[in-house]
Amino acid sequence: MTLDKNTIVTPVAPKTQGELRPFGRVVSYAEAVPFGERLNMVLWDGMRKPLPYYDDELTIVD
Repeated sequence: MTLDKNTIVTPVAPKTQGELRPFGRVVSYAEAVPFGERLNMVLWDGMRKPLPYYDDELTIVD
């Protein structure tokens, strides 16, 4: 399962107290070649290129 395009996300990993969490948008998808799994391409605020993430590395922002 992959997240829908234009979904606003943030990393699942807990941050240290007082540290801001980055927000990004799922802009496209990619395929992990060795496993054939679909990855979410996330464009983070302030970045120029999207980066790939597995579903379990991201959470949806409410």
